[in-house]
Amino acid sequence: MMSSALILVLCICTWVSTSAGQCLTGNDNPPTTNQDAQKILVDGRFGFGMDSLKIISEIVTQDNIFFSPHSLHQALMVVYLGARGATETSLKQALHIPTELSKVDVQRFYAFENTLNQIRKENSTTNYEYEIANRLWVKNSTRLKSCMLSIFDQELEKVDFWSDPEAARNKINQWVSDKTKGNIQDLIPSQGITQDTDLVLSNAVYFKGLWKSRFNRENTKKSIFYQAQNNATLASFMYQKGTFNHMVSEELGAHVLQLPYMGDEVSMFIFLPPFATARSLQSSTQDGLIQLIQRISSTESGLKELREILDEGMQAKPVEVQIPKFSLEQELPMLQLASGLGIEEILTPNGADLRGFVEDNEESLHIGDAVHRAKIEISEEGTTAAAATALFSFRSSRPDGPAIFHANHPFLYLIYDHSNRNILFNGIFRKPKKPDNGGVV
Repeated sequence: MMSSALILVLCICTWVSTSAGQCLTGNDNPPTTNQDAQKILVDGRFGFGMDSLKIISEIVTQDNIFFSPHSLHQALMVVYLGARGATETSLKQALHIPTELSKVDVQRFYAFENTLNQIRKENSTTNYEYEIANRLWVKNSTRLKSCMLSIFDQELEKVDFWSDPEAARNKINQWVSDKTKGNIQDLIPSQGITQDTDLVLSNAVYFKGLWKSRFNRENTKKSIFYQAQNNATLASFMYQKGTFNHMVSEELGAHVLQLPYMGDEVSMFIFLPPFATARSLQSSTQDGLIQLIQRISSTESGLKELREILDEGMQAKPVEVQIPKFSLEQELPMLQLASGLGIEEILTPNGADLRGFVEDNEESLHIGDAVHRAKIEISEEGTTAAAATALFSFRSSRPDGPAIFHANHPFLYLIYDHSNRNILFNGIFRKPKKPDNGGVV
């Protein structure tokens, strides 16, 4: 059961402010802003995403992983704007916001991004669906600061948590379901909201994209997927031969494949390291997937390589592609993630200092719990936001025939928004799930 006070709800989510901030700092109307704020915040968001991936991969070591670093970052940014004292300091560090940037710089940047996202939504095509939404559900007796009313504008709604907390829970869950086209249901569990709830922050991002080069259903076949330590199972693999951006990264120790969605604004990138057999694990405590995550999250050269792959592209070449067809829905261990990020006080009862949200002499809001749930489906059409060991050579020489990208063992994947230089979703695929009928998908 979720505790009372502020419930931070993260469901494949994001937040963007809508207007200029007031009373965020001692000087909310500086004559100039930091000209480098946009680049600094984009880089910081990327760094936060890599930190989250590393921490979650160390917590969830055997199962599949899927989450939205964009969602986590944006929701925590909302908390940061209303935070004070030690809470503000720890969030600023976790979100990679340098000391030279003020809250006004941060708020203006996200207001600008919110405008771009709205324009993008209004001018969207049939290539993909992409929607971002945010809402603050506030106890109807709470006296919020005028700046918060200005920042959140129509994204803020007063709710009577006291007289009917279950109705409030259902209303919020329905909003989440509507924004995610029914993909996230009953996000806040029964008894998750009580009469003591002050505020619920809900954020939702929905993405559905069609592959630029679709897979033919007739080519989807069952084949072996190798799990940890040589455990194998059957999975459905999609297959096609075509021209794709592909490379072998010696720096990351992985084959890299880009699968763009129609419109070329968003792509899935798959990073396939060599598979560690049970025998090789006896002589090495780290398999290729763990090493890959450490390189892109903890080394300057690995992070630089990743950014170059995502932003500068790779060489197009003939590639034979085989990737699992899968779907999954998961929640994150938020308490452990918050601890790893150094912001555990925001999920400690009465631990967070959020006086920036409320009028003077008003009791501070406090965060009670957090939920982050994400769902993905990979099929022949696109994505809605699974007896020999395969070994790979990492020679840089170009092969004579088509490159072979057979993702038949654990791999890392991400969905990247090129226009905003933003990782929307991260995932680690370790094993196909077993459906109720006992088969494997």
